[in-house]
Amino acid sequence: MEWSDFLGHHRQRRWFQNAIEHHRLASTFLFVGPNGIGKKTFAKLIAKSLLCTNTPEDQLSFCNTCETCVQLEAGTHPDLKIVERDEKKTLVTMEQIVGEQSGLCYELRMRPYSGRRKIAIINDIDTFEDEQANSLLKTLEEPPPGAIIFLVGTSEHLQLSTIRSRSQIVRFAPLSHTDLSELLLRTNLAETTQEAQSIAQVARGSLETATQLKNPTLREFRSHILTALLQRPLDFARLNKSILDHLKDEVADGQPRREFLRWLFDEAIASLRTALRVRLGAEDKHHNQLNPFELLPPTTLTKLIQLTMKIRGDVSRNIAPAVLVETWTAELTSIAKA
Repeated sequence: MEWSDFLGHHRQRRWFQNAIEHHRLASTFLFVGPNGIGKKTFAKLIAKSLLCTNTPEDQLSFCNTCETCVQLEAGTHPDLKIVERDEKKTLVTMEQIVGEQSGLCYELRMRPYSGRRKIAIINDIDTFEDEQANSLLKTLEEPPPGAIIFLVGTSEHLQLSTIRSRSQIVRFAPLSHTDLSELLLRTNLAETTQEAQSIAQVARGSLETATQLKNPTLREFRSHILTALLQRPLDFARLNKSILDHLKDEVADGQPRREFLRWLFDEAIASLRTALRVRLGAEDKHHNQLNPFELLPPTTLTKLIQLTMKIRGDVSRNIAPAVLVETWTAELTSIAKA
């Protein structure tokens, strides 16, 4: 991919361009924002720009033709280490971080193959528990000369304070409707401009959400949940049953259920944040989008965001999905009623 093909996040790109020109890059960055908006791709493009041997070190660009660029595009360059959770596991393993002769910390301290620097991209940082996070601290405190680490997650508040304090936080907003519509057409998730715009209106600026909403079963479930959340007062039993029935009937046991819960809580957090911005006057109300939280006061919305983020953070832990759902729906109902 070329920089010219990358959609959105122009402010972040200008910031990195300026930092690279003035040689003021930090050693660790924490990228936060909704899933499916291009944070990981952005980190890869930064890495490619920094490692390309045919462009000056003070420019945010790459040639896409040198051996380094070809290897980076193929995912085989030894100076770029990408760590992410296996689809069958709930979190990144300790072996991936500190494994002898294969873990991230070991490889970062190896001499750069190209002579420039070593770069690591750690996806799924939200799934880190204390053990995984603490194993990174020494590397974050004393990174090898020239090494850069990109941590990719959804929220800074899901990270340990020790991780946040050692990272430069870069916040990413959802994609605009225009950019998401263009991306839907490029990826063949929409056949016409009208269809792309229709999906973008409800996908909250996320390609991941847009992809999921192509599933008719998930669209129907989403509609049921919105209807349940619009009830006043909130019906805890109905909301809880709707989610648990869908889990039981439509989602495979194990890791797929945890992935589904992450999506559910991310959807709720996005709706709550949108409602809060509207209530505070920071965003205009979208009359064509149904938001069940838009009439709640800002203090209540803040409490619900904190609650949902906490429950979302527990998804990776050894807690039964049914317990997480029941806890969330019960406390959500209690706070909203109060």
